[in-house]
Amino acid sequence: MVYTEYQQYMKHFFEQYYYKLSQDECSIKLPLDISEKEMWSDDANPKEEWKKWKLVPASISEKEIEDLENEIAVKLPLSLKAFLTVYYHYFEYPIGRNSFSEHFEAIKDAWNPILVQYGYLPFTWDKDGYYIRCIKLDQMPNEERCGIYQIDHELLFDFDEETIEKQQIDKNMEFISHNLLTYLDDILNDKDKDSLMEAAQKAVLSALKNECGIVNFKDFVEKRNKDFESINEILKPIQKKYVLSDDDMENILDVLEYRF
Repeated sequence: MVYTEYQQYMKHFFEQYYYKLSQDECSIKLPLDISEKEMWSDDANPKEEWKKWKLVPASISEKEIEDLENEIAVKLPLSLKAFLTVYYHYFEYPIGRNSFSEHFEAIKDAWNPILVQYGYLPFTWDKDGYYIRCIKLDQMPNEERCGIYQIDHELLFDFDEETIEKQQIDKNMEFISHNLLTYLDDILNDKDKDSLMEAAQKAVLSALKNECGIVNFKDFVEKRNKDFESINEILKPIQKKYVLSDDDMENILDVLEYRF
């Protein structure tokens, strides 16, 4: 694809995703003050703290892109350049904000020198803020083969920038999607990892309540300690449906305290 095609794709994606979120107006409201007025929607009430925001066509110069590339020490793939320069918006992770007042906020928040050093370009975080998501640049300039991967950010605290080797990074990377376009397609259609994990959590919670008779977290802890095998058997179809690893399922069970 050429740059204009990436721009057309990104414009369509942002408009469709905004429309999708706007079906629940709370999803596109933030506490925006007068300094963010350019991002207020046309029908926003200036007296209310929480205001609906709107997409604003971006006006970002080539000089600003060059400055960003110098700051993060990576030349942007065309797809990511289009992603950053079509609209200003306040989409949260796993997309990440890029507003009128703070350009490239998400990519700057995700940036990590070790990942860049070994060919991974951080551009956002996962929905819960545990994993840094990156474009793997080893297939450039063939961007359609530049996969999206994620890594637990806490692992990076254990790495020494002076001695870390590429294989240590590679083995801790988890594949997410084939390229930036498929990554965004999955988000738009609720097929991304974050959406699937959310759906899996709801399915697990429903099964525990309806099939195990568990009504609160205390019940769950007692049942899990006394008869984990029966819980495991009930949850196996969910694990298979959502292609969850044992670690994925363990993580879901660990956060149930906040879901009952």
